[in-house]
Amino acid sequence: MADLSQIAEEIALIGPRIGRRILADIFQSSDISHSQLFVVMMLAHQGALRSSDIGKELKVAPPTATGIIGRLERAGYIHRLADKDDRRAVMVDLTPEGRKLAQKLRGIVVHRWTQILSKISREDAEKYLEILKKISEAI
Repeated sequence: MADLSQIAEEIALIGPRIGRRILADIFQSSDISHSQLFVVMMLAHQGALRSSDIGKELKVAPPTATGIIGRLERAGYIHRLADKDDRRAVMVDLTPEGRKLAQKLRGIVVHRWTQILSKISREDAEKYLEILKKISEAI
């Protein structure tokens, strides 16, 4: 049996390969940047967020986050709202067009994962999901 560092080494090689193949389908289906796509999916999953929280999640400087948000706003995918609790803060949320894009992207991901999972047993797919949930909780 391999020790944890050997397992981690294999995961470090396999994980990005899986991610790149799935993300390639998403990136090819849209005309916005990778960072912008991540913001759209983040807002679809979490709801309205402060622009500062978006920057922290993306691990980018505030001016960079402002630029990403501005481009998405000009494209019609997001809009800015005043924060009810702090008038100095700006909230960012998806427009109806942004929600359509997020649904389209989610559909692409689900379709691609369905294709992948169809090549393994249902039992293995369920185990994989269970393990991913545990890893998600651990990080």
